[in-house]
Amino acid sequence: MASINVVVRKAGLEDMCSCLEVERSQGDDTFSELDFRESIIEPNAIFLVAELDELVVGFVLGFIVPTRKKEAILHSTMVHIQHCGKGIGSSLVRGFVNRAFERGAELVYAEVEDGPDKFYERCGFEKTSIWHSMVFRKGK
Repeated sequence: MASINVVVRKAGLEDMCSCLEVERSQGDDTFSELDFRESIIEPNAIFLVAELDELVVGFVLGFIVPTRKKEAILHSTMVHIQHCGKGIGSSLVRGFVNRAFERGAELVYAEVEDGPDKFYERCGFEKTSIWHSMVFRKGK
């Protein structure tokens, strides 16, 4: 793999449209513009973007657990489909983990589906258990 110059930095409000485009490139629409805006200003959030030639090509988003400051949860890592396989996702995850540790976390959890679990293992995460996500929707 050729070396590329990826810059990982804190996300700002000016990055919302680019993050939405990254998400859409993967056929996902989990986050809305409002979700990104709120995550950028949320004090417990760690929201980073990856730039390649000054273009946002990926993001990672997670949170310091507000009631247990020694834990962080990595919620989402996404790279624009045209830039997958270049090590950008790994750079984002490393950036997230480093910032979580800098902010006092001792453990970083990743919420992952079956597909990307190998990616996170390559990034240094250990599989500790198999969880099933369950939701309770308002109005049910």
